[in-house]
Amino acid sequence: MKNSNLFILVLALANASVVVGMGLITPSITIIKADFNLTSDMVQLTLTVFIIAAGIGQLVFGFLSDRYGRRPILLTGSFLFVASSITSVFSPNILFLLIMRVIQGLGAAACMSMARVIINDSFNKTEAAEKLSLITAIMVIFPLISLILGGFIAQTIGWVGTMYVFFIFGLIILTGSVYNISETKITKINNLNFSKITNSYLDVLKNTKFLNFTFIGSIQTGVFFSSFGFMPYEFARLGVSPLEFGFWLSFTGIGYFLGNILNRNYASKYGIEALIIFGSFFSFLSYFSMLILNLNAFTHPLYISIPLIVFGLGNGFTVANCIIGGVSTTGNNSGTATGIAGALQMSSGGLIGSIIISYGGDKNFVICLLIVIFLCLIALILSLFNFKNKDVNV
Repeated sequence: MKNSNLFILVLALANASVVVGMGLITPSITIIKADFNLTSDMVQLTLTVFIIAAGIGQLVFGFLSDRYGRRPILLTGSFLFVASSITSVFSPNILFLLIMRVIQGLGAAACMSMARVIINDSFNKTEAAEKLSLITAIMVIFPLISLILGGFIAQTIGWVGTMYVFFIFGLIILTGSVYNISETKITKINNLNFSKITNSYLDVLKNTKFLNFTFIGSIQTGVFFSSFGFMPYEFARLGVSPLEFGFWLSFTGIGYFLGNILNRNYASKYGIEALIIFGSFFSFLSYFSMLILNLNAFTHPLYISIPLIVFGLGNGFTVANCIIGGVSTTGNNSGTATGIAGALQMSSGGLIGSIIISYGGDKNFVICLLIVIFLCLIALILSLFNFKNKDVNV
């Protein structure tokens, strides 16, 4: 199973479910706003509720997988994604659409968290980091396609077309999981005793190495996902159409793909802690350079998209390493740890995005950049601390 190409491909698709769920619909944000006559804060909820549900869902599915196994949770999640996607097509109002996006986010949460923990179950720490980088590199292809495809659909069919694509995508994951993914959780928790569940969460949350890895990864992922909320407004101010927007924002995925390929080749050589420093620095550098260019009146989309390649490169060095680095320190609580890590990563994206919009990020790009730069600096400082204490036992 570990060497199966289909095994890796299905997990890559499952791992991509959250990013696809954000990327495909992002070019349609301004269209949804117009169709339902919404404010910027309200239309932002189509992204925020999805990403928060994807975050909270991973908390629940993480410990459930420790009890019932990884495969049943993966199958349940992919089914929820499929069912909510096709139902969303018939949304009569924004409230119904938001409810479907919550269910869609829960399904994506199960898919993503199980993909990661199945990799952690199946390989040792270094090999797991390399494999996770591989499936992340593979899954980056799908956000690239989803942004460009989402722009095309938004401009031709409208946002409803994206829901049909979500349906097909989820159906592929569901079918692939049925035929290619077997159970990897050998030792399961006997019951869902509330006291044991609480203790499991407390044990993970008291693990300082896990928290450090997770905070770094959460900032990096949060900045990435929040950009889906504030970038459409800046590109619209530059006169970019939804189709063109998908193309320009996809530059992030190019960098992310390269970063994961490099990470896969060098993780065992230099260690994940060192590569996390490089990744955090690249992320800080990308948005800082974007701010300098913006303040000096460089306003062509290229002056946003080229730095986004650097940001994507940084995320390629940090995200997979932070997940494996943190989860590998938690022993039998790996499912719970994966859920907590995923929840913090996803929720941070929704939280950061909402904060940026509430402070006027939809009207002023500099506000977005300053908030993101501050967060990237925190991640860089934490990565240096993490490297310094890499040999310290928990």
